[in-house]
Formats: sequence, C-alpha cells, structure tokens
Amino acid sequence: MSADIQHDREAIERPSRMTCYAAVRSLPQDRVKMSRVFAFPDSETFNITPIRGLVKFYLSRSKISIDPFARNKRWATYTNDLNPETAAQYHMDSSDYLEMLVAEDIQADLVLFDPPYSPRQIKECYDGIGLKMKQEDAWRTNGWKRERKAIAQLVRPDGFVISFGWHSNGIGRYHGFEIEEIMQVCHGWGHNDTICMVEKKVETLQGGLFTEAA
Repeated sequence: MSADIQHDREAIERPSRMTCYAAVRSLPQDRVKMSRVFAFPDSETFNITPIRGLVKFYLSRSKISIDPFARNKRWATYTNDLNPETAAQYHMDSSDYLEMLVAEDIQADLVLFDPPYSPRQIKECYDGIGLKMKQEDAWRTNGWKRERKAIAQLVRPDGFVISFGWHSNGIGRYHGFEIEEIMQVCHGWGHNDTICMVEKKVETLQGGLFTEAA
C-alpha cells in the first residue's frame, strides 16, 4: 500500500474515532452524579455498606437483572459464578455465560458487572477452584472485551449497568452507554479505592451503527 493511500485511509478513519472520544469528553458534567464515601474494604464487594446500598437501590427498580460474577449473592434474576462452591445458579466462564444469555434472547434492565480487578485476583480465583491461569486469562482484565460486548446486547434501551473496579472505564460510549453516576469508595491507606459506575443505555445497535434508543 502506498504512503498516499495509507494517509488517505487514516484521514477518513480518524474523524470517526475522534467523534467517539469527543462524545465522551462533551458529556455535561451536571448530568453525572458524583460522590465519594469511606467504607472498610471487604473481599465481597456487595458487603461494603455504600456499595450494597447502591446495588439494592437499582435492583429495587429492576425487573430482570444479570450478575455474571455473583459469588454467593443471588440478588439478580440470573446469576453466575465460576466457582462451583458458590450459591450462583450457573458456574460458567463469564463470557460463555453472557453469550449464552444473548443466544437465549434475554433482555435485562440491569447488569451488575463486578469482575476480578487485576490478574492477581484472577489467579486467586482460579487457584481457589484448582484451575491454572493462562496468559490469555491474565489479559482479560485489560478490557473484558467479550463480556462488555455481550452486556451491550443484553441490556435493553434505558437499562443500566453498574460496573465496579479500580477505574471508571465501564461499558462505554462505544457500546451505546452514558454515565449516570460515579461513586468513589475510599478504603483507607494501603487499599485501592473501589470505583462504582452506573451507566444507562441510550443507544442501540442497528445495522452496525448505534442509533438513539426509542
């Protein structure tokens, strides 16, 4: 490919990428509820008092909900956890589980997305059930791409996703979501904050393009 052709191609592609980034940057800040609270850490995210309250608030307004990393919390309509010793309904890999629900045409108005936050946490999870972590497993925390794609298909227009982690990436505008609320939970010295981000689905995928949800 000649340099001129390559340059023309990049010139055509660049605006679409920049438009995506600009849409995120231009989100009116007064539309996003932001808060910072303190709470002691807990290995079970939903046992942390302010996080528990946030989750229960949105669950109370939900009819069909999904939790692919539920552990022993069967709060959602559909629950899954890789560990067979937990109380979840299913014990599948999270991406396989979510894609199974997509194939079954499940449509939810709430997804709770609380995956392992780091490769170390994935290893601890795998070690706990006798599985060996592979290199590709460690890289899953760099985006959770299959999970996020499936979640975007599962959530109906005006539905919500609550993502938990050490960052505020969430499902993202690329998948048709806008930020509604961010709660930063400080756990004190020696602990990373937990970032809880609520996103609302405002666009739906039709014919390869996102359009505003009806």
